[in-house]
Amino acid sequence: MSCTSVSESLSAHLDGMLSVEERRALLIHLSQCRECEARLEQLAQVRAALRALPVKAAPVSLVTMLREAASRERERVLARHARLEGLMTGLRLWMDNLMRPMALPVAGGLISAVLLFSMLIPGFAFRPISAANDVPVALITEPTIKASMPFGFDSDAEVEAIIDDQGRMVDYTITRGPKTPELRRAIENNLLFTEFTPATMFGAPTFGKINISFQRRTIDIRS
Repeated sequence: MSCTSVSESLSAHLDGMLSVEERRALLIHLSQCRECEARLEQLAQVRAALRALPVKAAPVSLVTMLREAASRERERVLARHARLEGLMTGLRLWMDNLMRPMALPVAGGLISAVLLFSMLIPGFAFRPISAANDVPVALITEPTIKASMPFGFDSDAEVEAIIDDQGRMVDYTITRGPKTPELRRAIENNLLFTEFTPATMFGAPTFGKINISFQRRTIDIRS
């Protein structure tokens, strides 16, 4: 490894994020390069000093104000999401009621036309048209993860996150795993470094839900 690649990998090495092969190559380079070894020691000292800094507690008034603001935002998001679900349910019912009376006549007419056409032109052959470049169009899409930086977890966990129309996580609920402060901090740190693609309805961004399963340094997305 070169000094440049080693310098870029020192932080990941201290976090334990390197693979076995990468860690072995880095240690071999450090045993031969005093400059990179000194840079690693300096970085470790800086991290230790930052961790030793005292944690200043937030004022009680600020905590109360933030909780009230978060509660109001949660109620607003849940109300908007409920209205969206009602709109989607009404749209599905409307489309179902619209298409149901037309299904049988259209199917009967199509079958009759195919039979008549096959009798008039018995030697006609259908050729499949290649659709390799066609892009599927969906009326409704679910939110997806665009990029993430996973952190390690002591236990598996699953959350249901609400993503707004800007691709921002506005709320989440732990659906599996112990609801401890340590697990909540780990989940919030992960979601803080995660970028989402918002859900769409008729091509326009909208609110949506996404189920995320954290499985010890890996992330699994379930719609």
